Amino acid sequence: MASSSSKGHTRRWERGFAALSKFRAREGHCCPPRRHVEGNFQLGNWVSVQRYCKEFVPTERKRRLDAIGFVWDWRDYFWEQNFAALLKFKRREGHCRVPSIHREGDLKLGLWATTQRRKRKTMLAERRARLNKIGFVWNPPVGPTPYRPGEADAP
Repeated sequence: MASSSSKGHTRRWERGFAALSKFRAREGHCCPPRRHVEGNFQLGNWVSVQRYCKEFVPTERKRRLDAIGFVWDWRDYFWEQNFAALLKFKRREGHCRVPSIHREGDLKLGLWATTQRRKRKTMLAERRARLNKIGFVWNPPVGPTPYRPGEADAP
């Protein structure tokens, strides 16, 4: 027979799962900010606990979380979101020289690109290779973009 404590934990977990499901339906992802409150439930904290205690989350709960697109590693998720935005930027602009203050929707893509340059030597080799493959500019020119013959509005 389950103790009242374990019933309380189960109710709290189910409440968190319901709040996360509602958040996902509205926002399209499972990454609420750390301090996010959904209704009167501290959802951001609950999500952080699930990630931190991943090895102790029962298989059935993991399966349910995975089914709604739960993000176990938000750093990887964030990197992939920005990489996808960089690809979109490149398709549109024809290059990967993202201005440092540039945004793509809610993503601060310019800041992310600057961070990748700063972390070049310590980042995962696989990530560096992916950036190299798409022509990421590791050392962008400083100052205004130089004139290129044939461009419109040339001086």
